[in-house]
Amino acid sequence: MSIKTIGAALAATLLLAGCATHVPLTNEQVGRISADTPATDLNAILGKATVAARYDIDADGQTYHVRRLALKTGTRMKKVTICTKTCNLVDRPVALTTHYLLIQEMPSQKLLGWGTTEELSKNADERIASIMPKLRQVDAAAVLAAPAR
Repeated sequence: MSIKTIGAALAATLLLAGCATHVPLTNEQVGRISADTPATDLNAILGKATVAARYDIDADGQTYHVRRLALKTGTRMKKVTICTKTCNLVDRPVALTTHYLLIQEMPSQKLLGWGTTEELSKNADERIASIMPKLRQVDAAAVLAAPAR
């Protein structure tokens, strides 16, 4: 095998390995979440879904733990160049995602709310409504501080 072929294979492996580290949450997983889901079951439901950020928010004398994940909302095809002896353009599926938040009361870890920022903003629960302004602010700061993907 030539050095050029080994280099191309190594580059493709590193490119694919970088993509494989991020696992989005699926609608099937979200469908299994309920207000009665215990923390241990919630972690099992989330499985290997990547938590992009986690932080605590204090509001009205209560602490809430928030986890942000990427929820897969669809797929699009992206053209990538794969080079072996020749270079070819191939279509590769790429997940389309949106931010998805899980809010737990602390220290009980009771699940208070889950959904996109828009869904949570429309939630009728006054506790969720009271923390949403602060949650948006903290989440926006976390997104800005996160390294680019």
